[in-house]
Amino acid sequence: MNTKDTLRTFEEVAGYYIAELDNYSPEKFRSKPSEEEWSLSQLYNHLIMAAFHMQIKAIEDCELGRCSVLDGEKTEVGAAVFAAGAFPPIQIRVPAKPGYTPDYSTDKQEIKERMLQVIEEMRSVEQRLASIPPDRKIEHPAFGCLNAVEWFQLVPMHFAHHLCQKEKLEAL
Repeated sequence: MNTKDTLRTFEEVAGYYIAELDNYSPEKFRSKPSEEEWSLSQLYNHLIMAAFHMQIKAIEDCELGRCSVLDGEKTEVGAAVFAAGAFPPIQIRVPAKPGYTPDYSTDKQEIKERMLQVIEEMRSVEQRLASIPPDRKIEHPAFGCLNAVEWFQLVPMHFAHHLCQKEKLEAL
């Protein structure tokens, strides 16, 4: 898949998330099934935070040559994820501590604006990807060493991965 196709895929899934915001009351948006699980609000915030503070940041680090490795390899898990073009259909738990637990915002308008900012940033990044040397890589905690294009591909894969979680939260 080329980067323009990746961008189109991302715009579709992000657009879906944005359109779905209209379906939630403020109470539904904040409702947590349990202390260990996230609300819809936290899920949306997680997607935004991961895109800006991990995935797009890694692309920018590759662009600026602030790389942790040159031409490193993916892990076995990373190779499988990229071969499949998707995360495995499993629930991944992150530690419940500051920096990992997303904000508990109820402002759907703010969430919508931030999601639109992610789309705009992805459009901007896509235009620069071809100029970033593919041997500049940043290490992902689970997937190993990824170049800018691979980090770019992770954004729509991550959004798509959380669709099942979104559906479960809506059903409660």
